[in-house]
Amino acid sequence: MSTVLSQTTGIVLSHRDHREADRWYSVFTPDRGKVEFLARGGHKPLAKLTPHLEMVAVVELMLVHGRAYQIVAGVERRRAFARIYDDLQKLTLAQNGLHLVDIGTREQEADPHLFELLVSWLSFLNDQASMTTERAGFLLGAFALKLMALIGYRPELALCLSCRAVIVEAQYRWHALKGGVVCQACVARDQEQWFAARAMGDGTLKLLRLGLEEPFVVHLRPHLLGVDLAGFHEALESLMISHFPTIPASSLRAACAV
Repeated sequence: MSTVLSQTTGIVLSHRDHREADRWYSVFTPDRGKVEFLARGGHKPLAKLTPHLEMVAVVELMLVHGRAYQIVAGVERRRAFARIYDDLQKLTLAQNGLHLVDIGTREQEADPHLFELLVSWLSFLNDQASMTTERAGFLLGAFALKLMALIGYRPELALCLSCRAVIVEAQYRWHALKGGVVCQACVARDQEQWFAARAMGDGTLKLLRLGLEEPFVVHLRPHLLGVDLAGFHEALESLMISHFPTIPASSLRAACAV
């Protein structure tokens, strides 16, 4: 039987040790989505391929297709984001973003837009200076919102979930399970259906809209008031608990603490 080879470009999301010397890798590609493969001897200190697979980078992969799984036969680094390693906060943000993609996606579901989001996230972090923990938490939350929108859980932040009227300031409530905001009139009209809707401040809604719609560089501009940022994280985490495929082990705020 002839050996089947394939070549693809991707970003490594995670790895885990296998037996004594091997290592499994999960990588996200634009043409095949998430792919898993085995690196023979990848756990050994002197493994030739390991340095290219451990660094946050875009890599070119040569994979050998076996009966049960794929084995990596070659790796070439195409684009490195070396400056991320200059700052622990940036590295933490990069790793948490990769982790969210890993737990939020299934294998073999191609999504070039999600791959572009990952590249833009890492490029942005690579070019930034140090930032506060509060700013880092907001940025990771914005990444999570963009990710949720791409995998099918985009929250409704502009129109009422029920009547589809444009949301007016101070006249709406947040419903995480139904995925967005609902106007006060609809809540009053059907209190049984909307009993779980919770109050939300206008500053919090503005941060959610900003995080979802604007590029990462714009997220450096707004002044982050404590009450608005706390509401932002509470709303986002309630949304992720209700809809994200796998609930992260720690909150996004805790993930940014270094």
